[in-house]
Order: sequence, then C-alpha cells, then structure tokens
Amino acid sequence: MTQQQKIETWLEAHAAEFAACADRIHDMAELSGEEHRSAAELADLLERHGFTVERGLKTQPTAFRAVYGNGPVRIGYMCEYDALASLQQDDVPYQQGNGGPGHGCGHNLLGAGSAAAGIALAQLVDEGLPATVVVYGTPAEETLAGKTIMIENGYFRDVDVCLAWHPLDHNDPGEVKFKAAEALTMTFHGRAAHACNCPENGRSALDAAELTNIGVNYLREHVDKDCYMHYCYTNGGDRPNIVPEYAQLWYMVRAYTFAQMKELETRVKHVAEGACMMTDTTVEFKILGENHDSKLNFTLASLAHDCMEAIGAPKFTEEEKAYAREVAKAINLPGVVGELDESILPVDGTVKKDNGSSDVADVSQIVPVVNINTACYGRKTPNHTWAVTVQADKPAAHRGMIFAAKTLALMGARLATEPDLLAAVRAEFEKAE
Repeated sequence: MTQQQKIETWLEAHAAEFAACADRIHDMAELSGEEHRSAAELADLLERHGFTVERGLKTQPTAFRAVYGNGPVRIGYMCEYDALASLQQDDVPYQQGNGGPGHGCGHNLLGAGSAAAGIALAQLVDEGLPATVVVYGTPAEETLAGKTIMIENGYFRDVDVCLAWHPLDHNDPGEVKFKAAEALTMTFHGRAAHACNCPENGRSALDAAELTNIGVNYLREHVDKDCYMHYCYTNGGDRPNIVPEYAQLWYMVRAYTFAQMKELETRVKHVAEGACMMTDTTVEFKILGENHDSKLNFTLASLAHDCMEAIGAPKFTEEEKAYAREVAKAINLPGVVGELDESILPVDGTVKKDNGSSDVADVSQIVPVVNINTACYGRKTPNHTWAVTVQADKPAAHRGMIFAAKTLALMGARLATEPDLLAAVRAEFEKAE
C-alpha cells in the first residue's frame, strides 16, 4: 500500500472514534480560556494513541503540546476547541437555542480533525517515516489571543511547518489571507447621581460609550474598504434612575495589514477620547488580543490542492443534503440553497482575501503555515450562528473533518519524504513579506 492508501484506510477505520470525540466537544461547548474538558478530551485521545502530552503550557492551562516520534522533519498541527456565547441549540434543523455556549464556528470538528491528522501520520512514523509529529492544543482563538500568547511563551518554533484547517462550506486549499485584527475593551468612568433629582451632578459613562459608537459609525465612511469595526456593550449601567458611573464596550477592529489595523485602532481610540471630552468622563483601554495578517505559502497551498485532489472530496448522502437544505430554509437568506459542496477549488498562486481573522496568521509569521478549508455544512451558511451549531455534529460534518485529516496527514507524509519540497516551502517563507 502507498502512504496515501495507508492514511486513508487507517482514518476510515477510526472515523467513528474521531467523530465521537468531535461530538463530545460539541456538547461541552466551552468558551475561550475555559476549555478545560475539551482540551482534556483531545489530550486523552492523543495519549491513547501513544503521544507524550504536556498539559497546560505556562500561562495557559487549557493549552497542550503532544509529541510523537523523533525524526528529523518536524510536522506541526493545531487544534482549536473554543465555543461561542449563546449559540447552543437543540438537535433540530432550525433555530431553537437554550442560551448556552455553542460551537457556531465548528471548532469541535477542528480540534478532533487536527488530532486525527497527527495520529494518522504517527502510524507512518512507526513504519519508519523520518518525522516528529507535534500536535498543539491552542485555546481561545475566538478572542484572538490563544496562539499569540503561545508564541510569546516560545511555542511553535519546534516545527518545520504547521498544517491547519477550518470547517467551512467549501473545499479550499489555502490561498486565503486573513485580515489583521485586534480585540480591546474600552472602560468608561463617570460620576453617579440621581437621574432626576440632581442629574447635573452626574457624568454619564454610558453617554461616553454611546457617543463613541456614534463616532465610530461615522468613521466607517472614511476608512479603507477592508477595514471593519465591531462592538458590543458589556456594561451600560445598573438602573435607569442612576446616572451610570461605569460602562464598557468590547471592540474588534480589522484591516488588511497589521500596520493598517494599528492605525485604525488609534483612530477608534481618538473617537473614544473625544467622547470623554464631551461628557467629562475618562476611558481606559485594554488590549485583549491582536493578530497579524496571514503570511501565505503558495507552495504549501499547491501541495494541499494536490493531496485534496488525490484523495477526492467527500460525496454526501441524500439524507445529509436534505438536512442541509432544511437548515438553509430556516436561515431564510436570499440565495441560500444549502447544497453540500463536493468540489475542490483550484490554486493559481494569487491571494484570495478573507474578511475574517485568526491567530493562525500569527503562527504564519514564525513558521510556514497553510490553512485549508473543507466542506462541513451547507453552502453560504453564516459562521458564528446557530446554523453552524446544528450542523457541526452531523454526519456531513464528520465527512468533511475526516477529509481534512486525510489531506493534512498526507501533506505531512510528503513533506517528510520529499526534501526538495520542504526546502521550497522554507525558501518561499524566507522570501515572503
């Protein structure tokens, strides 16, 4: 049997095990930084398959590092497993939530699929593949902080490449560039007063927060089209008859490059400071996390495409397609038909922009990285919504996850046995900006 045949045969034989792992994490649905059971689930899985696992990495109790083998080529994989607030759903193809956290970005699949790829590659190490397999458990991707902190703590420098994936609605070999992004809080301080007996004594922190958002919304007209600003209120006062002395906003800003993002951050902060001047209040800024834009590696993307084509995109059953259509019908967005994608996008050596951001991009600054996507739910399903949650534990999602695992494992095998290919990956990384 060829390496590809061995990888595919082994993963098909163990597909149920990895699907069950993904579904357990789906049910745990732990928020960023709180993924204790989810991290343990993956660490236990890797240990059962012979990996040596270090649990808790310096300042991050829900991070881990799992190692197998001692070969000269070091292949890295990254697991994510954090969920999102308020997206837990009942097991129905329409919106019926219960208010708890839910996997509306498919990280339950991402974590189990990356672990599966590493474990599959480890089977070839037992047969003499000259590789060391390193699987990183990376928490808190949704807050833009997890991998960035890991880098600051010295991790990811022990691999030659890092192979990543993300569940999505199509099969993409990874020529997609993430935006740079930053998450920050703005905490406003004013002075409390009775809202009708002596309002002149009050200085409303809530007014400052609202004026900040108004100003930022006017700012949208005067920034580059690749710039985005999102926010929510985390505190807006306690009672309407008290002038709020405390208010807080949680902001995310994004731009095409890191330099543009930092400029946008400055402009947003200036708006908040101006709002404080208008309201005689003060503001404190706290950076929760920030990410660079991606450093793409087209050699790795081309390899991913070759491996995806060699394996072949999964074919979905009529029952799986019908469920995706039911979800699409419930979303009720124009043009959404919910088909499950069975094609593979081509590669052409050009950058494809993505409006999203990920701390995977920070890893790409220190080691060659590719981030592929595989179809795990219906086309045009909006990420970070209930519609992903209700599809992320279904058979179609499991098929997409195993396809990703096969692709990433085969890529690792080829990189370990084709020194010219690995050299080309490294050469491109060294030349890229």
